[in-house]
Amino acid sequence: MNQTKQVLRWRGGQLVNHAAAPAYNGASQSVRYASWNAPSSGPNRALLANLRVLRNRSRAEVRNNPWISQGISRLVSNEIGVGITPRSRAKNQELREALNNLWSKFAVEVDSDGVFNVYGMQALAARSRRTAGEVFFRRRRRSLGDGLTVPLQVQILEADFVPLELNKKLNNGNRIVAGVEFDLIGRRVAYWMFRDHPGESSGFDFNKLVRIPAGDVIHHFEAKRPGQVRGEPDTVQALPKAHDYDEYDDAELKRKKERAPYTGFISRNEHPEDHKYDPITGAPIGDEDEGPPTVDVQGGTILSGLPGENLTLFDGDNTGAGYAEYQWLAKSAISAGLTLPYEIMSGDWSHVNDRLVRAINNEFRRQIRMDQQHLDIHQVCRQLRIWFIEGVQFLGLTLPGYAENFDEYHAVEWQPEAWAYTNPEQDVNAKLKAIEGGLTSRQAEVGQLGREVEEVDRQNAEDEARIIEERKKQNLDTINNEAA
Repeated sequence: MNQTKQVLRWRGGQLVNHAAAPAYNGASQSVRYASWNAPSSGPNRALLANLRVLRNRSRAEVRNNPWISQGISRLVSNEIGVGITPRSRAKNQELREALNNLWSKFAVEVDSDGVFNVYGMQALAARSRRTAGEVFFRRRRRSLGDGLTVPLQVQILEADFVPLELNKKLNNGNRIVAGVEFDLIGRRVAYWMFRDHPGESSGFDFNKLVRIPAGDVIHHFEAKRPGQVRGEPDTVQALPKAHDYDEYDDAELKRKKERAPYTGFISRNEHPEDHKYDPITGAPIGDEDEGPPTVDVQGGTILSGLPGENLTLFDGDNTGAGYAEYQWLAKSAISAGLTLPYEIMSGDWSHVNDRLVRAINNEFRRQIRMDQQHLDIHQVCRQLRIWFIEGVQFLGLTLPGYAENFDEYHAVEWQPEAWAYTNPEQDVNAKLKAIEGGLTSRQAEVGQLGREVEEVDRQNAEDEARIIEERKKQNLDTINNEAA
């Protein structure tokens, strides 16, 4: 709706309609902004109408555009690394060690497809979320006879399994929005899924949908607006720039390839019939329909022309002015669309110094930590741990006082892989000083490395004992040699 205030004034004997200037230039309805389309669509109406196209184009660019593919890979490697690992924080040491040991075995067996361990599944889920906007985990309960450490596996399903076009109200009052079922108070109670991937070849049953309770599904996505039901690909802003960049680069390459065979041009100021004769031998060249002759010579050849002939050599390829600058600007726009620093995406660090590297890494890592905490740990890791504990219960293991000590059994600390040191000597010394100054603890710093401080202390003690034993042996050998 046009909110501009209409003002009527007399000017020159006529009634003229003037529009009062808005308080914000961005709300102006002047001719300058007449083509600015900004619909007032809700979070789901705006996304769902375009999500299938966005998802397909995003996947296509990841397959074909090296910079989009590189950007997604860099985001995933920084977000997940070798995995976000859990450590039980139960107060009972025996319980803590038992749960950690069970998790280590469960982590290897959890993938229902048998392709990844749980940390590889984290990376696959993060890649799928960033590429397609979302991904689903489905709990698959197993029997004790399946031979698993914990009778539970998890299946990763692409976004296509939940149909975007399924929107209706059920007889019980629940409503389905884009394949997600909500109850009367707005809670997610189920997901409606195809039995097979609708994008695969024929021969599968694509029409039957199954209702999966929400307790058996993890919906891994980032909501950009309150009330958003489905996920938006991370590549949305980068797609137009990446597509334009590909077309421009292909056109530039084609131009260079088509121009490369041509070196120069021979012109004459003689008789108009001269073009019918070979400029080197003077022999007739055939029908006049064949056009002017071309001269094909080997490298190092010295040409001599006939009287009246002029040879104009092409002045190299100087028509690509600004190509390097455009390459940099285009890749910068693509990286900005991916919320990824240009240097990390491209591997080009020639424009920055050591201090800027630290500033870039600090800002980027803050963003990655936010994704790790809000999306990976809260959505995926936390729910996987709940399923794991429930699977342990089903296994028949004794969990004394589970109902009364629920928090202790589920107490866990998820630790992403530690960042590599930018300057190892400075970074390690800074950590040591922080520990000495009481600003942090050894346990916290060791935990950031994905390890237990008890494990580090035990290994250090073993190393020290081994060194002492080796020294005793060396001293004994020395004594024996001197006695001999």
